[in-house]
Amino acid sequence: MIPRIQQAQIEDKLKGNKLLLLTGPKRTGKMSVLDNVLTANELSQTHFDCSQKKIRRALEEDQTLLQVDTEILVIEEAQYLSNLEAIIEDVLSGTITSTTVICCSFAPRIDEFLLEALRMEGLEVPIFAPSFYESAQHFGLPEEERLLEERLIYGNYPSVLDDLENAEETLRELIQEIIFTNLGAKDRINKGDKLMRMLQLLAFHVGDSVSYNDIAERCGLDNETVERYVELLEDAYLLINLPSYHTEQRYELKKSNAIYFADNGIRNALISNFNPTFLRNDMDQLWRNYLVSERVKWIRMNQLNVKTYFWKTHTKQRMDILEVSDSGIRAYKTDWEKRKKVKLPKSFSENYPQAKASVLNRSTYWGFLTSKK
Repeated sequence: MIPRIQQAQIEDKLKGNKLLLLTGPKRTGKMSVLDNVLTANELSQTHFDCSQKKIRRALEEDQTLLQVDTEILVIEEAQYLSNLEAIIEDVLSGTITSTTVICCSFAPRIDEFLLEALRMEGLEVPIFAPSFYESAQHFGLPEEERLLEERLIYGNYPSVLDDLENAEETLRELIQEIIFTNLGAKDRINKGDKLMRMLQLLAFHVGDSVSYNDIAERCGLDNETVERYVELLEDAYLLINLPSYHTEQRYELKKSNAIYFADNGIRNALISNFNPTFLRNDMDQLWRNYLVSERVKWIRMNQLNVKTYFWKTHTKQRMDILEVSDSGIRAYKTDWEKRKKVKLPKSFSENYPQAKASVLNRSTYWGFLTSKK
C-alpha cells in the first residue's frame, strides 16, 4: 500500500479536535488510512456504516445511538444521513462526547456556511487516489516515470492498479456505483441513460471549452439538467470543472467551462479505449487530463490557496491551465511531445505581462505537480 501523506494529518488533527471530516471518492483508501491511525495509536472506536439502510434508518430515527463510550466514533458514508447536520451540531455542542470522524464519498449535504467554517478551521481532510508525489515517494521517481503511460491509461485508483488484468471491469463497476448508488432518485437522476451519454460526450471532448446548450441538445436534456448533473458529478468527485479566466479583455471567453475527469481510467472506461499510448490519437487530451486532475488533487490535499482556470479567446488562442494565487498568475500550455516547440499565445502575453507562462511536457511536469505555490 502506498503511504499516504494524510495519515500524519489525521493523527495530528485527532489530538486537538472533537470533529474531523474525511472526504473523497469511493475506493481511494479513506477507511484504510483512518484504521492505520487508530490502530497505531491504540484508540478504541465505534463504527457505523451508513451505506447499510438499516443502520442509516436507525441513526436517523434515534440520534442518541451515537452517544457511545469509545474514544473514537466513526460514521462511514455519512453523506446518506438526512440528519447529518444535526449530528455535527451534537458533536460541536458536546452532546456526543467521543471524538467523531465523519467519512463522506460525496460532498456532505449540510449548510454551506457550516461546511465552510469546518474547512476554515482545518477540520476537513480530503483523501483521493494516490497522488504523483505519493507514488514517486513510494516507488522512486525513475520507476514512477516508467509507469507514467500506465497511469495515463488506467488512472490511479488502488483497486485498479492492484489488478490490471481486470482494470476495465473494475472501472466500469466504479462508474455504475457512483452514478446509480451515490446518486439516485433523491438527486432527480431519472434519466440514467442520458446521463451516461452526457459523460461519454464529455469524455470525448475532455478539456474542451463546452457549451451546456450543445451537450443538452445532443443528449436529449435541457440546459438546467446538464448543469445540475455536472455539479452533482463534481460533488461525487468524478468531474473537475474549470471556469474560464477573463478580465474583460477583447475576445476572451467569459462564460465557458472546461470539464475534466478526476481520474484518467474513468475517462477511458467511458469511451471504451484502453489502447496503449502508441496506438492512440488522443494523447494530448490524456496528458492534459492527467496534469489537471493531479494538480487539482494536490491543491486540495494540501489546502493551498490556489484557484484554477483555463483561458481561451474566440480566435482559439488558449492557455490550458491558469492558476491564480497570492504569488500572482501562472499559466501553462500542455504538450505530450517533449521535443516539439510550443508557441505561447501572443495575446495572452500582451494582456497579462505579469503572468509567468510555461509549457508542461514529459520533461517539465514534475515540479508543477508538487509545487505548493
